[in-house]
Amino acid sequence: MSEHAGTRHGSGERATGGAGGSAQGDSVLVALRELAAAIEENARDEQLLARRIEELQAARARGSSWLEVLRAEPEPGTLQLVSRVHGRISERSGVLRRTVVAVLREEGASIPSIAQLFGVTHQRVSNLIRRSPT
Repeated sequence: MSEHAGTRHGSGERATGGAGGSAQGDSVLVALRELAAAIEENARDEQLLARRIEELQAARARGSSWLEVLRAEPEPGTLQLVSRVHGRISERSGVLRRTVVAVLREEGASIPSIAQLFGVTHQRVSNLIRRSPT
């Protein structure tokens, strides 16, 4: 631990002295791994989605109605894929944001400094704190 551990800096932060962190610090690594897995899953779905979009465009160019085009798609359909990709990244990135906020607060970071790191308002950070699991 550094000689500055536990002291406050000009930004209102408390230094924790070291990258090892607590067991909760590892929760960020878990959230990052889960986000990476979601990105890999999305990459596969996005390749399929790109092919489906081309198929939709071709079917529409042949004069098919949207109802006919969408009903003719195999499962998962284009709209299902879009929902799946969006939902997956939204869920996993939300977990990461809430986890990082909780860890930074545990390390002594102020809400305004976290807001600056995230590029959001302090109200958004407060909302993330309220929604974080205890």
